[in-house]
Amino acid sequence: MNRGFTLIELIIYLAIVSALVTSLILWSLSIGNVGARARGGAELNASGRFALEIITRDIEQATALVVPAGATPSSTLTLTNALGEAVTISILGGQLMRTVGGGSPLALTARPAVVTNFTVARATGPWSARPTLTVTFILGALSAPARSFTTVANLRH
Repeated sequence: MNRGFTLIELIIYLAIVSALVTSLILWSLSIGNVGARARGGAELNASGRFALEIITRDIEQATALVVPAGATPSSTLTLTNALGEAVTISILGGQLMRTVGGGSPLALTARPAVVTNFTVARATGPWSARPTLTVTFILGALSAPARSFTTVANLRH
């Protein structure tokens, strides 16, 4: 007597295995998306921290502030460094760019991060004898939610 599986038993087995394999594939794809978002967030944070460090250092070492000249916020920061060179930081092509003197612009933020907002404002108040600047920018990318970065620094003089 031959004992084997019936057609119904094979169909039920294939349905159960297909459901398990499909759920494993969907789970692994969702884990991959979470990893990509985490990597994107880490890249945004690294790019933002780097830009903040450079901007803060430029402000603290500046001997004069050119822009913003008044109380109105600006989308450009222009300082004079200790060597008498103009240092300009502004958005160009979705990136924060730093130009010293007449040199070539250097990107402070890296792709795929895109700067969606850059604001420089003079802080007002009786607590500061030196000019104080607040710099804020927002970085965004397709793979991670946008993040805001802010620094407050005093000019040297």
